[in-house]
Amino acid sequence: MAAQFSQLKQSPIFVIGAARSGTTWVYDIIKTHPLVAGIYESWLFTPQNGIGSIFSEANWPAKRSGLGNFISRERALNYSREFVVQIMSNAIQPEHHYLVEKSPNHIYAIPLIHEVFPDARFVCVLRDGRDVVVSVRAAAKTWMKAWRDSFGHSVQTSALAWKTAIRKARHAAESLGDHYMEIRYEEIHRDPIASYQKIFDFCIIPYDDDILEQIYQATDFNHNYKGGENKFRRGGRVGDWREYFNPIDKYLFKKTAGDMLIELGYEHNMTWK
Repeated sequence: MAAQFSQLKQSPIFVIGAARSGTTWVYDIIKTHPLVAGIYESWLFTPQNGIGSIFSEANWPAKRSGLGNFISRERALNYSREFVVQIMSNAIQPEHHYLVEKSPNHIYAIPLIHEVFPDARFVCVLRDGRDVVVSVRAAAKTWMKAWRDSFGHSVQTSALAWKTAIRKARHAAESLGDHYMEIRYEEIHRDPIASYQKIFDFCIIPYDDDILEQIYQATDFNHNYKGGENKFRRGGRVGDWREYFNPIDKYLFKKTAGDMLIELGYEHNMTWK
């Protein structure tokens, strides 16, 4: 285990959620705490850019070829844990006793992260899917044009990606117990200080009024982000969909992910307009 990792008082904290749900904001809130080190979008556990491919069906169960042909999965997991610890340790400075990592796509890697760090905590950020669609659409038109061919292609693809991500997180959370929490984007806007307290209590990170005020001054949208349609931080408005959704958008979202809005309590039925 890397020496820096031994400074930590507990396993890492992972901020997850559907893209454009406010994961960066929650990451910033946690990382602003003076005792917390931060890693921004490492993708360390994804199959595309991290160790996720090691644990794919190509290797286990064992076949004539692949890693499972000559090494046990448990040993591969131990090697992977050593590698991940070495990599993540580079973010830890002498003053840090906690570590937070934020990669939205890790929402699909929760079981693997849980295997590597059985005591890891997961903060899942939820946001009204209609506002998520608006934000994804704006990003796909400007600074993230690659999304035009993926989940930013249409209202349906954005809504389905949002719904699928939440379903995946909630399913994985069934085995995490009190190591998983959900925080609402809208909740943080409505009562930031109480939301910070909720997050830090869950993460078991100590705080006082001065730290909470410091975090508020550093991360509050109105104080820090001008926003704009072509910016990473557009403005963080709640209920933005009411201005940007036309009747067709509303119909397509209801058809694709209206049930998730109801499940999360953003609407009570399908009659919203």
